Amino acid sequence: MSNSNNNSGNFLTGVLLGSLVGAATALLMAPKSGKELRDDINDQVVALKEKSGEWTETVMEKSSELTSTAMEKTDQLRQVAAEKGSHLADTVKDKADQFRETAKETTDNLAEATKGKADEWKETVNETTDHLADQTQEKADEAKVTAKEAGAKVK
Repeated sequence: MSNSNNNSGNFLTGVLLGSLVGAATALLMAPKSGKELRDDINDQVVALKEKSGEWTETVMEKSSELTSTAMEKTDQLRQVAAEKGSHLADTVKDKADQFRETAKETTDNLAEATKGKADEWKETVNETTDHLADQTQEKADEAKVTAKEAGAKVK
């Protein structure tokens, strides 16, 4: 903002100096008496003072307007950024909650499927063990019978 005021001041200085040089040149080139020339120069200086006051006031008004506009825009941008940041935080939280829920459901499903398979394997092992035990018992019974028959033949 300081740079803008400095540029405005430089512009005003240039306008004032240009006006003074132009007015002085016009007055000095005009064929007039000394008194008329002094009166004209005095009138021009008074007019130039009035104009410079008007220009200064205009520049001050414009810089005040620009400052107000810049402050409004800054506040609007700050508000939009805060809203966007809040919305983004809510979105991230929602996505994290969804991920957590999905992970929990998947873990629960895997645990249930694993338990089901373990129960199936346990049942298969028990059936196989029972079957092997039955076959072993049958073979043992057959061996006893065979041993009794062999013992009876030997006597």
